[in-house]
Amino acid sequence: MRYVTNDSEKDIFVILSIMKISIIMFIIIIYASGQNYREMLKTQNFGQISLGSWALLFCFLTLIFATWIIINLKLKVSVNFKSSWLIENTFFILIISLPIYLFNAYDDEYKYLFLLLIISSVIKYGLRYGILTSLFSSIFVLGADLLYAPMVNGINVHFEKDLIMVGIFIFVAWVLGFYVELENESKKKKDNQLQLLNTELEEKRTERHIIEETLLKNKVCFDILFENSQNAILVHSHGKIMYGNRSAARLLGYEDSLELNDESIYKHCLQKDIMTTSEKYLNIINKRLSKVVYEASILNCKGETIQVRDTSSFFMYDGRASVLTFLLDITSEKQIETLKHDVEKNLRLLNESREFNTLITEFFTNISHEFKTPVNVISVAIQTMGVLLENLNVGNIEKCKSYLKIMKQNCYRMTRLINNLMDITKVDSGFIKINKSNDNIVSAIEDITQSVASYIKSKNIELIFDTNVEEKIMAFDHDKIERVILNLLSNAFKYTNSNGHIYVNVEDRRESVIISVKDDGQGIPKNMLKVIFERLGQANRSLSRQCEGTGIGLYLVKSFIEIHGGKISVVSEEGKGSEFKIELPAELVSDENYKDRTLYETDVERINIEFSDVYSISI
Repeated sequence: MRYVTNDSEKDIFVILSIMKISIIMFIIIIYASGQNYREMLKTQNFGQISLGSWALLFCFLTLIFATWIIINLKLKVSVNFKSSWLIENTFFILIISLPIYLFNAYDDEYKYLFLLLIISSVIKYGLRYGILTSLFSSIFVLGADLLYAPMVNGINVHFEKDLIMVGIFIFVAWVLGFYVELENESKKKKDNQLQLLNTELEEKRTERHIIEETLLKNKVCFDILFENSQNAILVHSHGKIMYGNRSAARLLGYEDSLELNDESIYKHCLQKDIMTTSEKYLNIINKRLSKVVYEASILNCKGETIQVRDTSSFFMYDGRASVLTFLLDITSEKQIETLKHDVEKNLRLLNESREFNTLITEFFTNISHEFKTPVNVISVAIQTMGVLLENLNVGNIEKCKSYLKIMKQNCYRMTRLINNLMDITKVDSGFIKINKSNDNIVSAIEDITQSVASYIKSKNIELIFDTNVEEKIMAFDHDKIERVILNLLSNAFKYTNSNGHIYVNVEDRRESVIISVKDDGQGIPKNMLKVIFERLGQANRSLSRQCEGTGIGLYLVKSFIEIHGGKISVVSEEGKGSEFKIELPAELVSDENYKDRTLYETDVERINIEFSDVYSISI
């Protein structure tokens, strides 16, 4: 299931162990601080917790902790994957569920410990077993509600609240498991490729070592017997070969070294290298040079190309000025260099993959935070409304209405997040579709801008729309362009302070249309300008950032613009604001008539969804 390096496996094991130890520590804290447990341990005489009870509790929890360590160490060396998952998850589900069922704590926050268990199970065992863990956890959570939670007007409020929680459990397990499976498959392929490359490289290194060792052993005979030299040795003058040893004959493809005599040395040069090679050899003779080394490609008698290192020196042979040339076949060396280059390239890809893993981890941390916030808000609102409805009066009705507004806004926030996740999946898989129609782009942009004017004005920000043309008929997908403009306006609104300005401009350039959204807000750091359009890219990824977000909004904006055949760019200076420019081709769809723009009025609910995390909605 896991295809990672030993170091990565060790790191993941440490992280998972920390998570599981944290679960056990949380359980210990729950037992020690739980009101129900303290009541159970009070003595009859003094109403205080006895020392013996504390000692019993401590021993019991220490036994649980030690049991898990023993089980974990055994599971680490176990070869039965299914049994490992079953034992480990049964153990943790039981110790998390025990205080819930023992103390009737169906409405406490312990249940969120199941989320830690689900995440660790998905990372360690994959999608399938992660989903099973989330289902079993959900059964225990909902079972406690059914057994212990009271009915209010015939409705189990806690059961309904926890349905949302278990839905989040299953959704997180599915999304995280999907990415874990993809990453495991990618790592498996990369590891196989690297293993193959390393094997080939090691073989080439061994081969080279053997060649070098053989040459070293023959060094003693080098000055005595040319014939036994492992180097190809040629003696030539003015292009004619006067002597060649057996190694030279083998290198050039001859059966007998005598066949080299009186052969032209330029016969074995590439056509394009004959002139330069001739000049080099003549220069060696004329200037009596020694040890001139260069690399070249030569041809054997079969016409095959061989990479060689040519070492030539001035030499007197039978009283004639000649050139002594040593040829060393470096074909394997070149192949090793090529393999090294390929390995470096694959290592770069591996590092990029690891960086992407970090990005995915940050993304899931953020998305868990994004889901948890509205779920918690809705949960608190439901509980508060339940209390208010028990004592129903006019004042409580108004308070309930305000809590309904809060619940509605946070439902919009979750809808926006889910829509973005679905769209990014469609974009990555290539299933996103565009439905172009001929329409007035100027009026469409103006209507979208004016539809959010009241929301922007609520923050004392001035919204200004301008255009150099009143009408421009062109083909575009109204829904996609509306989401693009709403997203850019939402971002501008988030990062623009009170009394600031937001400018929306449409410019007709005949063959194209330029749409710009500019603000004088906080701006974007220079080093993050290229990151914000990437998938999961954010200028600020910390959980303590000023505004909510997952980092996929601008990625979808860029994708929607590109499927229109357009492009988007940004110019920003920190502290002075940002300007996003969109360029769309001014094309028309054939057999498509101009449609009345009233058919495409901006959907108010879509505006509410896009602005759900930056303004208060009304019902």
